[in-house]
Amino acid sequence: MNVAFIKAISEMLGKSKPKSSEALASQESARKGQPLSEEELLGKRSGAEPGFELDRAGVSSPGFKGILNKEIKSTLATPFNKRLKIAVLHRNFDPTAGGAEHYAVALVEELAHLHEFHVFAQRAVPSSPQVTYHHVPHLFVRPRWLNQLLYACYCAWATRKSMAFDIVHSHENTWTGNVQTVHVMPLTHNLFAGKSTAQKMIQWLKVCLSPRLLTYVVLEKRRLSNKPGRWFIAVSGQLNKLLEYSMGCNAKALITIPPGVHVKETLSPGARALRKIQLRERLGLPEHARCLLWIGHDAQKKGLDIALNALALLPSDYVLIIAGAAKPREFWAPLIRNKMSERILEKGTVKADELSQLYEACDLLIHPTKEDTFGMVVLEAMGCALPVIVSGAQYCGISAELRDHETALILASPEDPVELAGKVVLALQGPMADQLSTNGQEWAKTQDWGRMAELQNTVYTHIAFTKTASRLASKV
Repeated sequence: MNVAFIKAISEMLGKSKPKSSEALASQESARKGQPLSEEELLGKRSGAEPGFELDRAGVSSPGFKGILNKEIKSTLATPFNKRLKIAVLHRNFDPTAGGAEHYAVALVEELAHLHEFHVFAQRAVPSSPQVTYHHVPHLFVRPRWLNQLLYACYCAWATRKSMAFDIVHSHENTWTGNVQTVHVMPLTHNLFAGKSTAQKMIQWLKVCLSPRLLTYVVLEKRRLSNKPGRWFIAVSGQLNKLLEYSMGCNAKALITIPPGVHVKETLSPGARALRKIQLRERLGLPEHARCLLWIGHDAQKKGLDIALNALALLPSDYVLIIAGAAKPREFWAPLIRNKMSERILEKGTVKADELSQLYEACDLLIHPTKEDTFGMVVLEAMGCALPVIVSGAQYCGISAELRDHETALILASPEDPVELAGKVVLALQGPMADQLSTNGQEWAKTQDWGRMAELQNTVYTHIAFTKTASRLASKV
């Protein structure tokens, strides 16, 4: 039995007696009001936890209406292996559309053999024949806030029909869902955090006068409200803390499941160099240049301007590969001066296979982002043994897990092109490049998608298990 299950049931019963050290640690964590650790959630799903016994006395905790009978006790002692029917809500279910989209698609692909998934999307790129896709009407592109509201209303109606889902998992700003995965900084936090009372009143006035802001704030408040059986998933540790302390999410129902990666096979330096030559020829990259890779759809947030200004400070044999939509173009195009255009290659939005090849063909990923709750491209690059330069933890969530000069080079400021240029030169020095490549890939192996999917699956089974126990208890 999963340790998380034991923890939840122990809290409801109040009189259970977990005797193992893991179970005791789980209860201690609960008493301190801390979110479950990954180890607690991953737990032991193959069988009952040793020493776990249910108290036969009457209980009055919520969800249990009397004395547990033999049927309930038998259910709680049996491994939970039910195939669940799960609705996944994501407007754009396309792995090339961005980090949040890739995250949602990858987890469904990893778990499609275990559960029955139904994806509700306005645009979907089918990735698995085992998944059922439901088209959500997309009546107009703008205003976006109205489209978001209609999407939320449609999904609330569709998932409450006769389809009877065991789990509704939302990646969107919608109140529907007993699992809410949060990928970005909450708008409410950005509007009100750190403001004085007078400033908050002004902000509220702006919200009330703007249909767009009012819609987003109301949807977000409903989405992040604490309800029995609702879980919140943050994609980084920093976002986890923000949801708890700024948004008031229940710490006992709040966990971190970061993005994962499929790590490329480890190659020797010689084999890696040969592979790089072959891929550069295939992708049309200069064979002898030092290729810097920048990836992003939002040029302003991801610091493309800083990358271009840093490129201008570097020797002429440094080139910048731009992958992704990189919008708006008018933001960064004026920064291309003199002969810099000859040193810039625009790839646009690329498919997953070509992006993987770019990681292997380039010399360095630069990610001077100003706002990234995690930074999936950094993890993907490390999985392909590509050295990375990334903004610090206050700007990019993944940096909190990295070690400067060991697994990555970390920028003190994403606004300083001189610092970025200096670290580019340092990162491409022989010993440093080899160290970042090797250590980065080794760390990426600990972030495998399979492990993240197992953690996500444990959340699903925990919720389903609790529902089953409550339903059986209500019959007593």
